[in-house]
Amino acid sequence: MDSKEYLHSLNKISLEKIVKQEYREYQIYTLMDRAIPYLQDGLKPSQRRILFTLFKNQTKGLMKVSSLTGLVLTLHPHGPQSIEAAIVNMAQDFTFSNNYPLIDKKGYFGERMEPAPAAARYIECKLGKLAEILLFDDMNQVEMVPNYDEKVMEPVSLLPKLPLMLLNGPEGIGTGFSTVIPSYNHSDIIHSMIFYLEKGKARKIHPWVRYYSEKVEVEKQGRLIFKMRLEENADGDVYIKELPKGYDAQKIYKHLNKLMDEDFIKDYIDGSVDNLIDIQLVFKRGQRPSIEEIQKKVSVNTTLVPNFTLISERGVKIFEAAEEIISVFTEQRLKVVQKRYELLVKDSTEQILKNNEIIRFIKEKHYAQAEKSANRKSYVDYLITKKFQFGEYLADMPIYRMTIEEVQKRLLLIDDEEKKLKGYKIVLQSKDKIKDKLIDELNDVNLRMTKLMDDREKEKREVYKKISSSKKRS
Repeated sequence: MDSKEYLHSLNKISLEKIVKQEYREYQIYTLMDRAIPYLQDGLKPSQRRILFTLFKNQTKGLMKVSSLTGLVLTLHPHGPQSIEAAIVNMAQDFTFSNNYPLIDKKGYFGERMEPAPAAARYIECKLGKLAEILLFDDMNQVEMVPNYDEKVMEPVSLLPKLPLMLLNGPEGIGTGFSTVIPSYNHSDIIHSMIFYLEKGKARKIHPWVRYYSEKVEVEKQGRLIFKMRLEENADGDVYIKELPKGYDAQKIYKHLNKLMDEDFIKDYIDGSVDNLIDIQLVFKRGQRPSIEEIQKKVSVNTTLVPNFTLISERGVKIFEAAEEIISVFTEQRLKVVQKRYELLVKDSTEQILKNNEIIRFIKEKHYAQAEKSANRKSYVDYLITKKFQFGEYLADMPIYRMTIEEVQKRLLLIDDEEKKLKGYKIVLQSKDKIKDKLIDELNDVNLRMTKLMDDREKEKREVYKKISSSKKRS
């Protein structure tokens, strides 16, 4: 269809033409702008815009979710509801939400048994510490494009240090395609990436869900199974101690109420707190079935069929397994690290040139020409005729810096930059050294993420202790 031809201006049009052109354009739009994560950073467009907005507004600290939504709408054309939902989803940290929340939260963002959050005007958030570790170190390499109304710039894709789509397990449905990616442990992903760098093949990784106390079973065909766990204590009481994926309070209560209607159980008592499931099954006196019968009647499982569909530079790409994503992503990271050192060489070279020009500027007393110049522009033009490349900077240097001390200071800076430049060039001369730098980066990320998550677990345990001790006193 001609790009200047519009449907409403035509007398007639074939159905085939509509399907081939209009439907295809709509399909591409829903996939690339809403539903499916990008291979390069593992984010959907709404998530990327939220994180970029938080990054630009870090100095504001905690922000109301409603306020953040307003800021993100300058980049996102789809209305506030989808933005609010995406912010909440990225901040939630209970079982089966996010292994690694990229947004830090304050207020009620939902919990495992009651996932619905408080209203956006009552809850606050800010850029997460995990996002600071993973996302923004290579912003000078990020391609920026105009937003939908061409008033501000936004990133095409961020450059995270780890594949975010494997950390938190996104799901999405577009026109003709969907994605269902399991979540994995950050250490497993990092070790697999390092193994790829050293051996040329990604190490196999197993799905993992933070706070889920059962092992995720994987069938030969790749389907994942999430199981319920029942336990019997020394007194013969039976408790549900773990729930499968997709079961919150509403769903498990419906299941247990059905068992009550069937007269299998008399009642149930839910003592679950946060991510710890604790539901006691109450039976009629003298009518308690065996634990095997209870297991058979009460237990439920849920399944998940992975579908590793992502948006690549060439369009929709379907991967066979997480290890294939790791291989492609690791190759991307090698390019990012190489580009990083190329930019460092460029920056150091410019700094050396700039400092040399400052020394020449002071020694040759070109600052004296400022008194004879009609205005700043003519002074800058004069400096350009004297072969200065940083004329604008030199024209703004204060007179008190035209000293021998400043010259000595610049000589020391040049010496320091030359040492750095030599180191950067050595790295760039060897592919193995680029790999070593990436491995160093991955090991550092592993240590920082592990410490951060361990510290958060420690804080939670301290809170639980305080709650427990206060209950005992009361």
